[in-house]
Amino acid sequence: MVIKNNSNKVEIAKLKERKKYVWFVKISILAFCLSLMLALFSELVLNRAHVIVAIILLIVFMLLNVFSDMLGLAITSCQIEELKKQVKDENQLNFCLRLIKSSDKVSSILCDVVGDICGILCGVSGTMIAYVLARSIPLSSFNIFIGAFISALIAGLTVLFKAISKNYAVNHSAKIVKKIVNFLTGVKIFKKRKSDKIRLNKGN
Repeated sequence: MVIKNNSNKVEIAKLKERKKYVWFVKISILAFCLSLMLALFSELVLNRAHVIVAIILLIVFMLLNVFSDMLGLAITSCQIEELKKQVKDENQLNFCLRLIKSSDKVSSILCDVVGDICGILCGVSGTMIAYVLARSIPLSSFNIFIGAFISALIAGLTVLFKAISKNYAVNHSAKIVKKIVNFLTGVKIFKKRKSDKIRLNKGN
């Protein structure tokens, strides 16, 4: 009986290890696909874009980077006791708890995949802005300064916004998790209503 229990434990441990490796492969493929799509999009848009469009894209990528990092940190740092105080609905609470239990996977997607990719694309957008500005200035020595200044500005602003957002995420983690679950629940309800309408239309 003891031998059987030990063998079951070994099998469960092996299964968990396999799932972990499968997750690593999945997250790597997801990161590659998202990075490729966003990079192609930014290259196509930025190569034909005016400097104002490049600045808008830079702001969008920077905000996505900061926002995704904030959400990932809020989920990983959320305390269950604090969450139970704020969330009274049982179904909503269970959804929040499932999200927290999967915090390692969710934070990997938000911080490592979305955040890091947007950080790279911020650099691409900054390079394009520097290139466009450099073309209008004949002095080559000043062009180097423009590139360095834009890179430093992007890095400084990203660090500043991330510091503010991380402080907010830690202090209001339960509130943020609750809002994430409200959003996901809303999306789920919307999809259900849409599928119900399609079924009714097919039935008619």
